[in-house]
Amino acid sequence: MAKNVSRRDFLKGTAAGALTAAFAGMGLTTFAEESGVYTPGTYSATASGISSDITVTMTFDANAITDVTVDVSGETAGIGAEIADSVCAQILESQSAEIDGVAGATISSDAVRTAAAACIAQAKGESVEIPVEEETQAPASTGKWYDEAYFAKPDAPTDISEVYDFEVVVVGAGNGGCPCAISCADLGAKIAWVERAPGVVTWAGEMGAYNSRVMKEKYGIEYSEEELQEIINTICANGSYDVDQRLIALWVHESGRTMDWFTDMVKAKGLDMFIETDLKETRFMTKVQTHTVFKEGTFEELGPNVMGAQLANPVWIEYGDEYENLTKFFHHSAEQLIQDETGRVTGIYVRDTETDKIIQINASKGVILATGGYSGNPEMMDALRYRDKDYIANNFGATLGQGDGIKMAMWAGADIDRNHASGCWFDRAAIALDHHVGAPYASGLEDIWWPGSQPWLNLNVLGERFANEDTTYDYHCWSWLRQPGHFAFQIFDSNYWEDVKAFHSTICARVVAVPGARNSEVLPGIHPAKDEQDFYDTFMAPALASGKLKQADSIEELARLLDVAEENIPTFVASVDRYNQLCEEGLDSDFGKQKKDLRPVKDGPFYGIALGAWILSTFNGVRINTNMEAIKEDGKPVGGLYVVGNDSGGFISNSYPQLFGGTAHGRTVCFARLAALHACTGSIYEA
Repeated sequence: MAKNVSRRDFLKGTAAGALTAAFAGMGLTTFAEESGVYTPGTYSATASGISSDITVTMTFDANAITDVTVDVSGETAGIGAEIADSVCAQILESQSAEIDGVAGATISSDAVRTAAAACIAQAKGESVEIPVEEETQAPASTGKWYDEAYFAKPDAPTDISEVYDFEVVVVGAGNGGCPCAISCADLGAKIAWVERAPGVVTWAGEMGAYNSRVMKEKYGIEYSEEELQEIINTICANGSYDVDQRLIALWVHESGRTMDWFTDMVKAKGLDMFIETDLKETRFMTKVQTHTVFKEGTFEELGPNVMGAQLANPVWIEYGDEYENLTKFFHHSAEQLIQDETGRVTGIYVRDTETDKIIQINASKGVILATGGYSGNPEMMDALRYRDKDYIANNFGATLGQGDGIKMAMWAGADIDRNHASGCWFDRAAIALDHHVGAPYASGLEDIWWPGSQPWLNLNVLGERFANEDTTYDYHCWSWLRQPGHFAFQIFDSNYWEDVKAFHSTICARVVAVPGARNSEVLPGIHPAKDEQDFYDTFMAPALASGKLKQADSIEELARLLDVAEENIPTFVASVDRYNQLCEEGLDSDFGKQKKDLRPVKDGPFYGIALGAWILSTFNGVRINTNMEAIKEDGKPVGGLYVVGNDSGGFISNSYPQLFGGTAHGRTVCFARLAALHACTGSIYEA
């Protein structure tokens, strides 16, 4: 007879709040007289996943597991809800509950392991009890706004293979970790540089800064204090003042000198600094601030140029090889911070990803986290109540952000921004008509439509125009989220080249090469076009070939190609007619679009594409002070812990200040340098 295990019996000794399980044999006939490992029969067990109970049902003969089913239907769509086939196969293959699980669905996988182990115990006639030491129990809920179970601090590793002593540990080798590690080494400290990848991570490279030496001496631009204060308060207003204004003011005032250091370092390696001066004619504030690295002697006015982090970040590796006081621990993943009895961070445990050995690295002056936010971790988005998780369509370039640094800082007692939608996202996700938004996200280059930021006509699935299209990237996305399906169609005609020249979009939305712009390759094969043929070859042809961009000889035919319901096609056509009328009148009396951007849709062939939100990075990170130290809920520093880049918070809320080009990267570089200075010298200012 199958063993029945009560919920109370199983929960005995189990971590409160972390594991709520109930197991019961299904009561099928078994044959105790048979010899073997198991009592043949079918057994069931249930354990708590991230958002539901997960039930594992297993069938045994005397010596083997013969069948497994797993019910994960209540778990997160596209993550935990998709793991059943994989974990069933793993259990059958391993003939045990000791399975790898599925990356990105850690909590769901753990629940499957727990329930599977209980099924096996039942089949063996063993007591289903999992003893847990008191100190490892998840804390009782304290009313936090986030999922406390997800952020429960794990046990510290005990199987330490080696111990190293350094002064500072820098975790991450991206746009923040690179200049931070080299700053520390340049300041003479003994540095351990940790990165789970084999080399540096390169992305973008446009850095916002004010009153740098290059800006003043080469371009003749210098901002007054009055102008700087206007910039500070405009950025604060962009985030509804749900920011730490002290951090924004710090960046605006100190980014010039940190950019000077950055420029000197890359110039010593044959690179130079360009500042983009061509700005958009817009109702929103936009300022010259964008610095970008280029190779001396290679810049062409209309491009396409190779610029940015793909040139700068490898330079930091060169420096890393030259400094004798810096040791690289690449192919090592950061696991957990080490703290002394006062709570001060004194080091970090890292795992060698090639040998799986745990290494302890002590840091007498501090640990600096720069691991890149959590935009590649939908499970963590759930745990942080990230409100737009199910509206995102694409996370191309963001998958490396797994939230490791944020989790480690929270385990150490650091507080995190209470902001559920802060991120850098773009209106350029070309979405398939059979799967619009939500996980699993698309993540391929072919799923990006770079002209998505152009202010062409937008219609929803009902065929209605619903907002002014002449806004910034994320404002487009916000307006789409209020529409049925949380996306929109972008509609234009055969005059697209004349349109984009008139729009004169700038910064990374730029699709037309002009003097005063960097005109660089922003992604492989994607760059501002010099002429109509270049635009067609770069943007139109690939999108048409992918099937995402539709072409038709009439508006009615275009609507059908976009899968607009037949009953909505008359509205679709009428909306285009109404828009053309407004273009002819030269006044958008419906939504207030700028006159220069009122471009009609009347000359075939006609084009349309379904667009959604592409998230590049999250910004609601660990709270920091103006020394870049992680702070606790009471505002006091954790001690010995610094956080920079997308792991840190307080700077951007809800909407990214898109027309201040390079703000995110510029903030990251500036604060990386300041964190290094404070960790190594005790001050954010050079001696």
